[in-house]
Amino acid sequence: MLVRLAAGPVMVMGLGLAEDTYPLQEPPVETPLAVETISVAKGVTTTRTVDGKVMRHTADVVRWREWDRTFTDDALGGIVRYRMKRDEIATKVNGEESKTDGPLAGKIALGRKTGAGNRTFSLSERTAVGDQVDELVAMASIENRNWLPNRHVKIGETWEFTPQFVRAALRRDVPNSVAVGLAELVDVKKLPDGSREALVKLVIRGGGEAAKGPNNVVGAEGLISGNLTVNLERPGELVLRLNGTLVSEAQVGDADSIARVPITLRFESKPLK
Repeated sequence: MLVRLAAGPVMVMGLGLAEDTYPLQEPPVETPLAVETISVAKGVTTTRTVDGKVMRHTADVVRWREWDRTFTDDALGGIVRYRMKRDEIATKVNGEESKTDGPLAGKIALGRKTGAGNRTFSLSERTAVGDQVDELVAMASIENRNWLPNRHVKIGETWEFTPQFVRAALRRDVPNSVAVGLAELVDVKKLPDGSREALVKLVIRGGGEAAKGPNNVVGAEGLISGNLTVNLERPGELVLRLNGTLVSEAQVGDADSIARVPITLRFESKPLK
């Protein structure tokens, strides 16, 4: 059997069989990137029942974020810098609309390596407070992602990954929530500019339950699916599209509450010019 590793397809030949494999890998840490995300939660419902009385609220939430990601090397594994160019949140709650800056608007977040090899983030000029703490955890989940297997893959092959951004969302309500993702390479096509684009199908499931005290139980679950497109010639050029629903439930004494969040997410990164 002869295996040839190269930037292009790998031909594995033996006994008259041949199949193409393709390199699916996260970009090198030093790759500068421009990142844009938009998340849309339309038709969010929160239902609370107390002593048989039901209260129901509806909301729409749209969030836009843009940042430049750069890297500076040092003896401790280097520093990743996220310079936030946009962080806006538009909400509509029970018919009333508002638009505000997000917790990281105008901020610079710095990611440093931990002993475990992942990165944790802090603000460059001050200590994070309030919602900024959760947002920095979310940034770390993006930076520490492992959506791609960092090896050659053939069409139809699957692999598991940890969707840390989904797990982080669930853990806001249930700290011990888990999330598992399954990915499958379904196609590779040539684009008009001659580069190749891989299409990866994604399915993510997660959930958990925790008792916070007597008659105080919380739970969360989610099912999200979509796809990821990856340019095989330009490291860091990818688009993630996901749709699904996150549900959280809580029981405190005689009061019950359920929040159902339909969510659409788009994440796009490309080499920074």
